[in-house]
Amino acid sequence: MEPRQLSRYTEGEYGALVLPDAWHVASLACFAAALGARFLVRLLPIGNAYFGRVFLPGFAVFALAGLGLLFGLLGLRTPHGRGMAKLGVLLNVIVLVLGGLAVAAFFYILPK
Repeated sequence: MEPRQLSRYTEGEYGALVLPDAWHVASLACFAAALGARFLVRLLPIGNAYFGRVFLPGFAVFALAGLGLLFGLLGLRTPHGRGMAKLGVLLNVIVLVLGGLAVAAFFYILPK
């Protein structure tokens, strides 16, 4: 009986393993998590402190959107998920821009 060659192993047992890329899915998942960051932060045990209640949701939005932007840019490298990666990049950039505008408006109206 002859061993059957798998499609992902083209160079033998010492060849590089090619895994399917899902960066575009991770980018969109980070976008969805950035939208619900306020509720996700409540699941953390530090959410009871003043810092956790006030500042952590804002930091979480920027962190998740930035991570989603990075994942989307990584997803642009492969052709099979490029359309969804572009959408993920666009949505995460919109979140970062709107979040930046919200922070700028907050500090603009803050009394000096």
